[in-house]
Amino acid sequence: MPGMFDSLPILFAQNGGGAGAGAAGPTLLNFLPYVAIIGLWFYLLVLRPQQKTERERKALLDSVKKNDRVMTTGGMYGTVVSVDPDADKVVIRIDDDKGIRATFSKGAIVRIFDVSESKDKLNKEKAAEAK
Repeated sequence: MPGMFDSLPILFAQNGGGAGAGAAGPTLLNFLPYVAIIGLWFYLLVLRPQQKTERERKALLDSVKKNDRVMTTGGMYGTVVSVDPDADKVVIRIDDDKGIRATFSKGAIVRIFDVSESKDKLNKEKAAEAK
């Protein structure tokens, strides 16, 4: 039993190089690829799809024109009466019979309905009913 603690200094020995010189370098270099991989995943899974969605939304808002059927963020359906891109305003006719109009920010438009698709769908439904 007298030689039991003789190997203890060997267990706590560190790499040579003086007072801690070079001890932080290899650990940082070993950790750097993992940080790069996590950064790449974050870009591919979060930032890139978000940028794509933002580009599509901007294209949608830039394509708003007079007589488009739209839906706002509040769920109101209407027809665009006028667009003022400088003031970021859109006037929407909500009710044709009563002539109710409302002014919204251009960013309040969520969806633009294609008038030609609606007419084609309506015509197909009428043709199906007639048979």
